[in-house]
Order: sequence, then C-alpha cells, then structure tokens
Amino acid sequence: MIETELSAGELKLAALDNQVDGPVVIGLHGYLDNAESMKVLAPYFKAYRYVAIDLAGHGRSQHRPLGAHYNQADYIQDLYALLQSQQFSDVILVGHSLGGILASMFASLFPEKVRAVVSIDACGPLVEDESTTQQQMRNAIINRFEKGQSQLRPVDLDSAVEARCKISDIPADTARSILSRNLKEEADGQQFWSSDARLRTKSILRLTEKQAENLLRAIVCPMLIIGASSSFKNLEANYPKRASWFKNARYEQLVGGHHIHMENTEDVGALISQFVEQL
Repeated sequence: MIETELSAGELKLAALDNQVDGPVVIGLHGYLDNAESMKVLAPYFKAYRYVAIDLAGHGRSQHRPLGAHYNQADYIQDLYALLQSQQFSDVILVGHSLGGILASMFASLFPEKVRAVVSIDACGPLVEDESTTQQQMRNAIINRFEKGQSQLRPVDLDSAVEARCKISDIPADTARSILSRNLKEEADGQQFWSSDARLRTKSILRLTEKQAENLLRAIVCPMLIIGASSSFKNLEANYPKRASWFKNARYEQLVGGHHIHMENTEDVGALISQFVEQL
C-alpha cells in the first residue's frame, strides 16, 4: 500500500492505496481509528483498486476548519465529494464500525454509486429516542465548547495504548499500530496527536429508530454484515431486530472482538473475498 493524498472537494484526505487498475473498493475505518486499521484487508483485493482513507480529522487527513465540528452527515458529504473528485463509480464500500455505518448510509442515499457494502461489526446508524432530543443537544453544545478550550499536550504512546485498551476490547499490538498513525513528531522529538481533538466531542443529535429504518430500507445493493462474537456491539442480538429492513443482506458471525478484521484477518478476508466474487 502506498501513502497518498486524495481530493474530496476542498478537503484533502490521506489514504493508503494499492494503485491497482481495477474496480474501486474504499476502506472506511472506525471512530478514532485510521486507514492503518483497514490496511490488513488489502491482500484480499489484489484485483481491485483498494483505497483505505483516513476520514477527516483522523490520521493524516486534514482537519475541519476552526469553528466546524464532526457530524456524521459531513463524513458522507466528504465521501460523495471523494467519489465525484476522483470520478469513482460503482464502488464497493468496506467499513468497520463507524465506517460500516457510513457505508450503509451512503449506499442508501446514493444507490447508483455503490455496487456492494461490507459492514464489519456495524448494523446501520446508532439511534436515540426522540424524547432525548433536548438533553442530547444541550450536552453536545456544552461538550463542544469545553473541548475547544483544551490545550495541546505531548503524548506518550505506551500510555495511550494502555488507555485505549482499557476502554475497548482491542489488543495492545492492534492499538499501537492504529495510534501510531494518529501521531506526529515535532523537531524536539515530542509526539502530539495529529488527529483532531474535536473528534472526541458528543454528537449534536442522533437519528431516531424510524429515521434509521427509513435509510436502511432504501439500500438496494448486496450487503455483507459481519458480527464479532465477543464485541460490545453484540450484533448477534441486534441484527435480527433490523434484519427485515434490508432488501439484500447476509449476516455472518465470526470469532473475535470489535476489531475482528485485525484479530481474525484470515477468516474475515476469506468471507469478504467470497462475497465480492459472487457479485
């Protein structure tokens, strides 16, 4: 995979690109991750142009301007701009967690641009009941203001890896490979986050269950949804609640945690390869 930068409208997105001349597959990582987490799937797309991007504000991609924030719809706007700018069409979207949510939402909104979706440990948008609207918005506005006052501090990678492992089911070596791409080193040798601190702010407003249903029912392309047996996402219990919303989805569960594509790459890769070959 070659380090590169792609235009998405006015935004520059960092990416890892195998630069193969073939149908386009776009890898979309999870929240606070980056393209490094999707790089492991590259060997399973040897006949495809596989591009794993850093979402805006993540990894080595540009940050949003001062005063802006990171809303889910804006990532979809970025993805639309990327496809338009690069003249990508009939793409396969492979997303993990947040990336899987974005892939499914994009396929819903722009079915003419998407050939298929692979969603790893994600089954459509996260939702909240409409009765929480006032509290969601209040909490997010306060949180975003407070985050804007935070100061830049040096990062110790070992401590960051330990902290990440405490709040997720991710192994230390996996956390280290992802977090390393989220760091930049200054001339004095100190390391700082290259990812945007505003990524850690609360969502201003989540979709409701009915809104999520409306979106997912509009997906027409084939979908492969991969659940992880020991993930906090618990897709084994949650997928059946939404299964009837999908026109053409297949659910498979494999052994592993939330970053199952990094822990159990061989099984996940083989499953994806089989799915793509049958398109």
